Amino acid sequence: MKFRSSKLTRFLQTIQQPFFLLDGNATLLFCNHALEEWTGCQAEQLIGLLFRYRASTSRQKHEMIAAALAPPPEVFQGQHRRILLTIDRVTSQSRRYADFVPLSISPNSHGVLVLVDQSDATAILPERPETAEQQAALELHQALLSFRRRQAGRFQWERMIGVSPSMQRVRRLARLAVDSTASVLILGESGTGKEHLASAIHYGQGNDPPGAFVPIECQILGQELITSTIYAFRKRFQREETSRRHTLFLKDADALPETLYPLLAEFVTASSANQRLIAASTLATDHWTNHESFPIVLGTITIELPPLRQRKDDIPMLAQMFLEEHNETANRQRGGFTSDALDFLVQYYFPGNIEELEQLVGEAYRKSEATLITASDLPVRIRNVWEAAAQVPADNKPIELEPFLQNIEKELIERALHLADNNKSKAAELLGITRPRLYRRLEFFGLIDSETIEN
Repeated sequence: MKFRSSKLTRFLQTIQQPFFLLDGNATLLFCNHALEEWTGCQAEQLIGLLFRYRASTSRQKHEMIAAALAPPPEVFQGQHRRILLTIDRVTSQSRRYADFVPLSISPNSHGVLVLVDQSDATAILPERPETAEQQAALELHQALLSFRRRQAGRFQWERMIGVSPSMQRVRRLARLAVDSTASVLILGESGTGKEHLASAIHYGQGNDPPGAFVPIECQILGQELITSTIYAFRKRFQREETSRRHTLFLKDADALPETLYPLLAEFVTASSANQRLIAASTLATDHWTNHESFPIVLGTITIELPPLRQRKDDIPMLAQMFLEEHNETANRQRGGFTSDALDFLVQYYFPGNIEELEQLVGEAYRKSEATLITASDLPVRIRNVWEAAAQVPADNKPIELEPFLQNIEKELIERALHLADNNKSKAAELLGITRPRLYRRLEFFGLIDSETIEN
């Protein structure tokens, strides 16, 4: 359905109150001149866009407006809502309340008429959703929006979400790295986002177009291939006269052959200003077995990414971020999580860190039927952890957390192997981890030896 030039549309354009109309798929069908004036965005840029419920990371103004004006998912199920909307301007923000009015299209489909107040809000009133769960989910959505607005700018920290002290320190060091040509060493467990951080440092320079980002798999490639890649990288960019900075990214730097130390030391000290080196490792530097000076050369700036279990306060916002990323492409939107679902997530050990949380949210999103994800939508392994944790001894003896959590993980792995009749692929699927990771954990717990893995 499209609005064409007619007496009706001409009349609608004379209305001083900003308003717009969405169909049942959240596609913008019409907006009036008053909305264009308020948002600073022309109707031609907005008509046909999907207004998905998400905290957008787009730098395109029309896409940012579409995300800022998106209705809460329950509106499409027939619930009226009044929400505070925020539009970013060059030097300020405009905040206005808007009524989201469901329009019945069919018994199972609702369009939405959105009526925006004519003036900015002078006082921020508490939202009045139907349930406390909706209120909590809305607050988490708005916290994510606020966080991403504060982080907006030339730094591309799309997934560096978190208010914990450890993540604040990571962002401070990352900003220092962006403004420097010094080598950077990123340390962290598997799944903590080391490659994403390396990419954010590289692209955070604000170059348009950006320089090359060249990753090297140090654990897979042999010495000859690593050497030839380094030489080719230096030769390709050393005479370039632009300000673009190119990055050589060494993954699993602890696996570098010791004989490459002179070459990399020379690269760091003698490379031109448009080339930089970023390395990453899952191992603490005191566990590296190659050249003892590698960590010093590679880590003029060293950034340690904390495991997710050490930043539990960040889990709700991270989970909301992953949920809203699914909203960008899914037809049926989700608004957030119930409090019991978040409790399960916060208490879970997350051996796979952020990557496991992302996968877990995706599973729950696909399973859920309501606008909020509940505890029953979460994979069974999450609930199994709670069952195991309930077996804590009743005495007052102190519990050593790390061994206790490892015992829970081992029990879950053994249970999955039993359910899968010792089929490793099926067990990995039940646990929600990759088959190689399962083998690493089996070796760690002494449930399989290294020779079996190699064979």
